Amino acid sequence: MKVIKFKEEDLDSAPTILVLGYFDGLHRGHQALFDKARDLAAEKNASISVLTFPESPVLVFKKFNEDLFKHLTSPDKRLALFEENGVDFLYLTDFTSHFAKLTSHDFIQKYVSHLNIAAIVVGFDYRFGSDHGELSQLSEYESYQIAQVSDAGEKISSTRIRQAVLDGDVSLANRLLGYDYEVSGIVVHGEARGRTIGYPTANIESKHYQYLPAIGVYVVDIEVSGVRYRGMASIGYNDTFGGKNKTLEVNIFDFHDEIYGESVTVYFLKLIRGMIKFDGVDALITQMNSDEKLSREF
Repeated sequence: MKVIKFKEEDLDSAPTILVLGYFDGLHRGHQALFDKARDLAAEKNASISVLTFPESPVLVFKKFNEDLFKHLTSPDKRLALFEENGVDFLYLTDFTSHFAKLTSHDFIQKYVSHLNIAAIVVGFDYRFGSDHGELSQLSEYESYQIAQVSDAGEKISSTRIRQAVLDGDVSLANRLLGYDYEVSGIVVHGEARGRTIGYPTANIESKHYQYLPAIGVYVVDIEVSGVRYRGMASIGYNDTFGGKNKTLEVNIFDFHDEIYGESVTVYFLKLIRGMIKFDGVDALITQMNSDEKLSREF
């Protein structure tokens, strides 16, 4: 897959199926668009292209807060998901105040018309341009609008998945995504209390603006140097020890190497429990023994 900053002179001239949208998370609803795009690409002997934005358009319209920079996937994971879904050309353009003022006609003339489009695929709720253009605005092209994809009677959306993650319901988030929710980061030095009670942990700081699940203890897998291990993760403040900073710590089962400075990926599989402030270390160890048993058996 080629990743290209959108410039007229850099565009591929071969026939392509253009998929439009922002695609935070590339969930099952989004994947339905790419299922159709792959069918069309095979039928028309065309490539698949996406025109999208590196950051959320919401940044242009709302008062800034740190959450507006957050994503369901890291930049690397987002690229990998596009590639897994058959995308050949990923065209990126910044969503700015100037871009937001483009009408649907302007958008077609400035962007869409410069590609050799065999067909266009969009989602059921896709709108574009300052005048909120609909599929009818693209009538000069062969266009397809994919129906809503639902789960348990509700539409699958990035907003719904985001809320599930923030609520700690990673089982629901994973079902809606179609893959395990993950957070990537670097292993750093922490307080090293875990090793004193027989549960050493890898303390992970994310390099990316990603949503951390709710405070609690989770069954996880963690990928280290290309190998995936089972473990259990704690997201919280180390209340038993009077901690004040929110941390992500993973106890990796049957793993004894030092991995400070290494990049790892944590896959959240199931919420075990919320965070508890224990009366002492013995009660904490008893609970962690139970958490480990559940995690190993998951």
